[in-house]
Parts: sequence; structure tokens; C-alpha cells
Amino acid sequence: MEQAATLVEYGVPIDPRLMVTPPDVIELELERGHPGLGDEQYVRRRKELFALCRRHRLEDLGPPLIAYTPEETRIWREVGPKLDELHQKHASRLYLAGKRELAITRDEIPQLRHLSDRLRLETDMHLVPAEGALPYRTFYQYIARRGFPVTQFLRHGSHPEFTPEPDMVHDCLGHVPPLMNRDYAELLTLVGKAVAAASRGEHVLALKRFSWFSIEFGLIEEAGETKVFGAGILSSTGEIPYSLFSPEVTRRPFVTDEVIATDYDPSRMQDRLFAVPSLPFLRRELEGLVRRLGIAAL
Repeated sequence: MEQAATLVEYGVPIDPRLMVTPPDVIELELERGHPGLGDEQYVRRRKELFALCRRHRLEDLGPPLIAYTPEETRIWREVGPKLDELHQKHASRLYLAGKRELAITRDEIPQLRHLSDRLRLETDMHLVPAEGALPYRTFYQYIARRGFPVTQFLRHGSHPEFTPEPDMVHDCLGHVPPLMNRDYAELLTLVGKAVAAASRGEHVLALKRFSWFSIEFGLIEEAGETKVFGAGILSSTGEIPYSLFSPEVTRRPFVTDEVIATDYDPSRMQDRLFAVPSLPFLRRELEGLVRRLGIAAL
């Protein structure tokens, strides 16, 4: 039975039952301060894509083909080249290899259906259309079945370098390329199986912090250099140089017990990061954590 004691996430006490059984968001909700608030055309487009992608997700129809607007294509073409230049200098080898193999270009927004077909052939992963940011446990329950939820909307054009939520830039230029690596795909699948099998809120939170400081905002050591590994950093023109060079950022070796005890604030630039020495190291750490938590997922 779930313990009644509260957990702390983002500096706020939460009911641990919400980690295990998160609420389902059935309508578009733009958070306060979102740059798209007040833009009727943008909100209308978001609601359209929300309904379409939610239906495709719940009915297991796969990613719909989207006719992107000129404004959405403009945003992609503005952000894509800037990110690609930073990727070539600072992204991990694993990421760069996947991006080349998927032939994701600076000029055209990729169709998730086509990327999903390519992933199935290479690593038996597939992409799941997501109407927005899914709750952590829901997100990784899909990954446990080798499906990776990906959004299909673009950030607001007034701030193309910024998004307060996962969008196509974050997902397709952050998360998707590493899925072409089989070891990376297996690591994610193990996280998903552990999250799906976890019955205690504190265990789900521990796994959430483990994946946040690795899959989302992780660094990796390669040939004596620190490279960007996490999708949250890879999809932001500001986070990449900030994560590697800012004196405001604390960078520490990845120690699992320290990582799962570390809270974070997703609403601002990340000033506390951890670096892993390799992907096999991260897999071993995850396996050890799952065993210590007593989760039957291996």
C-alpha cells in the first residue's frame, strides 16, 4: 500500500499517489506566461493538433501526417540551423550518428510517421503521437512497450529559441536521433519497464530524477571532453553553451544516490548537471537502482 507521506518535487510537497496514478489532461492547457496566450490563431492550431494527436494516441493509429503551415516551417528553419551548428561542436557521438542516419534536415519539418518507420527497422522502437507533455509515468509506460511519445506542434513564433513545453523541436532534434542506437533504446526501455512496474510514489520519483539528469539533462564524457547527451539541452540554443561553459553551472560525476536525491526546477535553465562516463555505465547504474528499489523489471 502506498505510504501517506508526501514527496517533494520542484520544491513543492506532492501526494505520492499522483506519481503512480497521474491525472489525464483531456483539453489543451497553456500555462501562465506561455508566449502563445492571447494569440487566437496559435491557440486554435494547438487545439486542432491536440485533438488529432490525442485521438491517434488513444486509438493506436500511429503518427498522423501533418500539413505544416508556412509559419511553422519558418520557425523550424530559424531554429534548426542554429541548433545544428551547436550539435556539430558539442553533441555526443551517439546523437550525431542518429541524426545523420535519420537525415533530419534544417529546411523541412520531418513527418513522425516516416521517422517511426525508420526506427522500427533499426531498433524496433516506434513513435507515438502525443498531444502535449504526458505525465512521467504515462510517458514511460509507452516506452516500456517500445513506443516513444513525440509531440507534433511547434513553439510560438515570437520566441523560437524558447519553449515552456516539449514541442517538435525538442522531440525531433533532441529525443529522436539517439533512438537509432540500440543500446540507448534498450536503456530507455528498461527505464520504462521499471516505471511501469513501480507501485510506490518515491520509486517513480527516483526513476524520474534518474532519467531527468541523464536522458533529459545529462552530459557525457568522450575522449577527454564533456559533450551534451540530454534532449533538453540538445534542443535549446541557450542550454547547450550554458550547460558546458557557464560558471553558474555545477557539473558533477553521475552518482546515482546523489542524483535521485536531487530536486530540480524545470521552468528555468538547469544549473546543476551530472556527467556519465559512458552509456554502459548508465545502464549498469540503472540496473543497480532497479534492484535496490525491489522493482521486478529486469
